[in-house]
Amino acid sequence: MTLELLRSSRRIGFVFSGGSSRCAFQVGAVERLSALGIRAAVTVGVSAGSWNAAIVAARSEDRIRYFWKSFMRMPAFDVRNLFRAHHSPWRYAEMHRRNFGRFIDKRLHDRDALPCLVSVTRLRDKANAILAAADVDDPLELLLATNYLPPFYTHAPRIQGERYGDGGVTDNAPYEAAFAAGCDAVVLITMKGESEGGIYKSTRDVDHVIPPALRERVVVIRPRHRLPFSFTERRWEKLSELITLGDLRTRELLLGERHPETDVRATGESPTVKVVRALRKLRVGDDRRRPADAFADQREEREPW
Repeated sequence: MTLELLRSSRRIGFVFSGGSSRCAFQVGAVERLSALGIRAAVTVGVSAGSWNAAIVAARSEDRIRYFWKSFMRMPAFDVRNLFRAHHSPWRYAEMHRRNFGRFIDKRLHDRDALPCLVSVTRLRDKANAILAAADVDDPLELLLATNYLPPFYTHAPRIQGERYGDGGVTDNAPYEAAFAAGCDAVVLITMKGESEGGIYKSTRDVDHVIPPALRERVVVIRPRHRLPFSFTERRWEKLSELITLGDLRTRELLLGERHPETDVRATGESPTVKVVRALRKLRVGDDRRRPADAFADQREEREPW
């Protein structure tokens, strides 16, 4: 039914959640969707998923695998970088600049580019914002903003007078933005495994459930279980495994196949979820010791960054 839904839809949105290196899973999903004739009309990206959203929007999805391979070939760490513009030993910002220039460059402003929306967190008030790549002077800065996560990035980009950071903090699954852009169906490719519970949407909603009114129009592609791959994995042989896993899961969900390779799983609960839940407990305990009318104002001030 899900494949028929997509094939009969007039306007499909591809939504790419964040997940750092594990977003290589999305590469396999995009390649399989393309092979099945499922094309995006709008893309929405968050954090590392924004690079996949951008290359699809630039109509260069046939090069998405090479985009990732090129990025991983560059050295990520250089102590000398502490004394350069980024003031960090991590070279991710410079690596992304080079890769973006090679594979995307000005294509997001071309007439035939797809709308590319990016989820970011406004640092001033920790509020989520959805910005369009076509509406900013330099789309690269917008993509760097949604990836801004210290210590890997040290200077938050300023866009239209505001500084923004990682969109995964406030909305890591912005499928609503695709519907708002006129889509009648959405493919959400996210990294949290099915056996882990609901979708990770934000630090305040780690077990999100898509509401009934939209559920029939959202095709969720995600791993069966928590992925046994590092947040910062860079070995191409491991990322190739992730790409294959994304392909196989897409085939399972859209074609009804079954592949035992998709049963791969990490042991235990995600460290990110553990941290978020621990912070939530601390926040609740703190709030119980404060006046009730102060809760709303102080809750945002205590949001971890």
